[in-house]
Amino acid sequence: MLQLEQKFLQANLAQARTLLAEATLDDDPIGAHQFGHLVADLQGKLQGMPDAMAQAPAGVALFVGGRPVVGSHGIQADFSGKVIDQFQTLVSQRFLALELGPLASKGRVPLKDNTHLLVTDVVRGSFGFVLQAAEPDDAGQPASTTLKAVVDKVAETLSRVAAQDDMLFDGAVAEIDDRQQRALTDFFKLLDTEGATVRIVEGERDFELDHAAVQRARHRVENLRISEDTVVLNGQIIGWTDYSARFELRLHGNQELVQGAITREALDRVSVEGVEPYHKHVRATVKLKRVTMGNRQPRSASMLLGLEMIDPPPDWVWPPVHGAID
Repeated sequence: MLQLEQKFLQANLAQARTLLAEATLDDDPIGAHQFGHLVADLQGKLQGMPDAMAQAPAGVALFVGGRPVVGSHGIQADFSGKVIDQFQTLVSQRFLALELGPLASKGRVPLKDNTHLLVTDVVRGSFGFVLQAAEPDDAGQPASTTLKAVVDKVAETLSRVAAQDDMLFDGAVAEIDDRQQRALTDFFKLLDTEGATVRIVEGERDFELDHAAVQRARHRVENLRISEDTVVLNGQIIGWTDYSARFELRLHGNQELVQGAITREALDRVSVEGVEPYHKHVRATVKLKRVTMGNRQPRSASMLLGLEMIDPPPDWVWPPVHGAID
């Protein structure tokens, strides 16, 4: 996995620079020459890393510690199978949530075969696994959710859910649906029950879920309460961005503003139909989600599932016009 190789090269480069400085101070021309070449070689390899990492398949390393690990000899087989399976479930469900919107609370996960990761290496010392996609993402299809972006999102969610800072946790909650909550609960419950810790290396991220972080995350996700309703809203699209998949809808009637994310399916349908939604009046199908935890302030999120064009109300006046008239 190139992220691990990059860290290895960085550590070697730091050591080589120290040896070069010592050789220079000791007036050792042969040593300085050798270590100078070593520094240049390591720097050259590191300079090519960003391009190589950008073209590499999606990947993540899970380093397990705690009771399931027996020194550097191995890891309990039943635990290792469960933790890999549950991490794969997190990836599959997040992929489909980004592609199709919130999943049904039960039933088969569609397109799951598109998200399979392979165990490509076993890391000893702090025993762990390297998981990678079979092939690199197709860069020629920017409209499709890439597996690399999904793995990155899962790693970010795990980090935020376990973070000491409540604001980081709040930021993750808005993107978690009912089914993902159960997957997160299963993942952290497994770690906590088995007395395990996990260090996760993915992209530029390198963080550890120690015992305190695991227990904190388990308590949070077990106490989340998520309710979802699908509603049909009539209004005018006043904000629409394909690249970030976000929308803003000014409702007819009370002119309340509803904003949130757009499912990939809805974006693809609009693209196929050749429709430009911006400033159009629409009948929108929206998934409304409400998240509460204990006595904390509830959080709400909206996901646009689909829309159809309609005529504006006879008495519709664009809100800025009201301000100009007043």
